[in-house]
Amino acid sequence: MNRRAQPWLGTLVDISILDALPDNLLQVAFQAAFGVVREVHECMSFHSDDSDIASFNRAAIGAKIKLSPHTFSVLNLAQELNQVTAGIFDVRIASRLAACEFLPHSASTPLPEYQSGQQAYELFNDGQIKKLRNDWLDVGGIAKGYAVDQAILALQNFGIQHACVNAGGDLSVLGQHEIAIRDPQQPTVMAKKMLLQDQAMASSATYFSQKKWRGDWHSALFDGRSGRSLHAAHSYSVLAPCCMLADGLTKLLAATQDARHPCFEAYQAKAFIL
Repeated sequence: MNRRAQPWLGTLVDISILDALPDNLLQVAFQAAFGVVREVHECMSFHSDDSDIASFNRAAIGAKIKLSPHTFSVLNLAQELNQVTAGIFDVRIASRLAACEFLPHSASTPLPEYQSGQQAYELFNDGQIKKLRNDWLDVGGIAKGYAVDQAILALQNFGIQHACVNAGGDLSVLGQHEIAIRDPQQPTVMAKKMLLQDQAMASSATYFSQKKWRGDWHSALFDGRSGRSLHAAHSYSVLAPCCMLADGLTKLLAATQDARHPCFEAYQAKAFIL
C-alpha cells in the first residue's frame, strides 16, 4: 500500500492506493487526486478572499457571480438537501458559526442575521449564482465529501481499482477497505470497524469542536431550522453512493437522531449512531 497525506479543507486528506503501480504512474495519480482536492479548497474556502464563497459573502444583494463548476455542483446539492431536510441542512449557517467563533469575522463587519426558512441564492444554468438576501454561506458541511468524490474520480481515471480517500472522517473506497470509527466518548479510541466495498461514508460528531462560549456549550454542528448548535455526545455516520451526499446527510442524522428518517432510503443511504 502506498499512502500520502496533505492538509486541505481544514483537515488532513489521506489517500491510500493499494494497486501495484510503477512509481512514476503512482506519483502522477497522487498528484492528480490531491490537485483536485486543492481546487475544491480554493473554490470553496470560507477563509480565502479569492474563493467563490468569499466572493458571494462579500457581494451585494442582487449581484450575480460566475461560479466554478465545483462550487456550482456543491451549492446545487446543498439547495436540494435544504429542501428535503425541511431546513435542517443549511449552508447559510455561516453567520451562526461566526457568531460562536467557529469561523473568523472582522469586528468591523456586522454579522448577517440568521433567519430560518430563507433562500440566500438562485443558481442559473450558465453557472452563475444570484445573491437573494444578506446571508453568508459556508459549505464546510458538504465540500469535504465532494472533494473526496472528485479525488476518487481522479484515481479511477488512472485505472486504479483499490484505494481509499479520507478527509477527516469523510471517505470513499475503491474495492474493499477496512475503516474505523472513533468512540465519541473516547475519541482517541476506535469503537467500530467496518469493511466497505466501493462505498462512501461520512461521520460527524461534536467531540473535537465542542466548546463553552458565553456560558453555554456549543459545537460546529448546527440545526438550520433553529440556528442552534447541537452538542449530543454521539457520532453520526452515513453510508451513501457518494461522499458529498453522505457528508450532507450526517447533519440530518445529528439533528433528528433518527437513523430511519425517510431521506436516507430516498438517497439509498444507511445511517447509524454511536
